[in-house]
Amino acid sequence: MVCNFAYSAELFGTVDALSGKAYIADQSGKTTVVSVGLKIFEGQTINSGSEGEVHLVTEDGGIIAIRPNSVFRVDEYKAEGDSSDKIFMSLLKGSIRSITGWIGKFNTSAYRLTTPTATIGIRGTDHETTVIDKGDGDEPGTYDNVNEGATVLRTAQGEAEVTPGKYAFAPKGRVIAPFFLARRPHFFAVRRLRIEERIQRRKEILHGRLNQMREDRIRKFRSLHRERLSHIVNQRRSVSGHGQGQVAGRRNDQHRLEQSRSSQVRRMEFERRRGQNLEMFKASSDRRRKFNRGKSGSSEERHDRFERGHRAN
Repeated sequence: MVCNFAYSAELFGTVDALSGKAYIADQSGKTTVVSVGLKIFEGQTINSGSEGEVHLVTEDGGIIAIRPNSVFRVDEYKAEGDSSDKIFMSLLKGSIRSITGWIGKFNTSAYRLTTPTATIGIRGTDHETTVIDKGDGDEPGTYDNVNEGATVLRTAQGEAEVTPGKYAFAPKGRVIAPFFLARRPHFFAVRRLRIEERIQRRKEILHGRLNQMREDRIRKFRSLHRERLSHIVNQRRSVSGHGQGQVAGRRNDQHRLEQSRSSQVRRMEFERRRGQNLEMFKASSDRRRKFNRGKSGSSEERHDRFERGHRAN
């Protein structure tokens, strides 16, 4: 199954042409088959087969041609059209041809290719780098030659500036500075490349559009930055509004609580006064009943006295 990996890393480029077999691996080691149109991301490694050739077009308009029996990795990449742009790669085995895009054109110090024995910097260029692990007519180490522009082949012991027509070499087993070879390395004569001729046409097309591609990229990322900033501002406003709503809600809750307490106090006061009134009414009723009974007793006594007096007469 051919598929793209889901990556949050920077997009490095797209597979523009393919011959033979090649595989891509992510940082977890998961692999998939390379196909034309496949997106390549920062952190991924491409491993070409014995007859595999992979041509990539990078996001900054460059070309990476990965030769057969090669292992190539994208270490770090950023292409937004400003001073933060960078392209850091590693060639662990085999050979690549690298034609720089706008990063190499406008910021040469942001380009770096690392091999097991050396580091290559550029001056804006079209160059080829080869890593030989075991010699087959050529000594193991890192080889670099330039088709256009210039490179610098560096090790801890020194460096060599490479221009067209020169072949620089940093040996694997000898602790010495890079040096120039007296003749062309043997591997150039024996390699077989099937889709090499298309590179020059792609190079001319892309380099004719580099400035426009960079300007388009700058506008794109400015628009993205504005959208992100607007989103952040809206989020903050939403959070702020939510917080204000919570404060208002707490105030309303407090107001309702105070109203409830006031209502309870009023009810309690009403019940207290009602109880007092009932007690006063009851006491008044008792007094009236006692008074009435007192008046009734006096009348009966008067009647008895009258009856006793009448019988006596």
